[in-house]
This record gives sequence, structure tokens and C-alpha cells, in this order.
Amino acid sequence: MSEKYTIVIFGASGDLTRRKLAPSLYDLFRKGRMPEKWRIVGLARSEFSDDAFREHIEEGVRVFA
Repeated sequence: MSEKYTIVIFGASGDLTRRKLAPSLYDLFRKGRMPEKWRIVGLARSEFSDDAFREHIEEGVRVFA
């Protein structure tokens, strides 16, 4: 049985997530160091639609990864 992993990020819309956490997780994924089955759940006080949040994080990954 393959285990599933969930990474929970509190303050997901913040600067730490955008500049450090998301780019680091991306680098781990790119290098094949993430589990086979995983997902990220982000919690924040800021309101974002799913697509707007993805764009926010993607911009951080492009700039800082």
C-alpha cells in the first residue's frame, strides 16, 4: 500500500510561503525527492480564488526557485 502525504501550510498566502516554502517544495519535486502521492493544503486569512492563489504561488516559484 502506498502512503499518501499531506503538507499543511498555515499562512499560505504570506511572503514566507511565496519566497521560501513553495520554491523549496518545487525543487524537491523536480529532483524526485517528494513521495509518490502527496498534496498541499494551504490555509490563510487572505481571500484568494483557487486560480488566483495558484498564480500567486507560481509567480513566487518562478522568481525564487
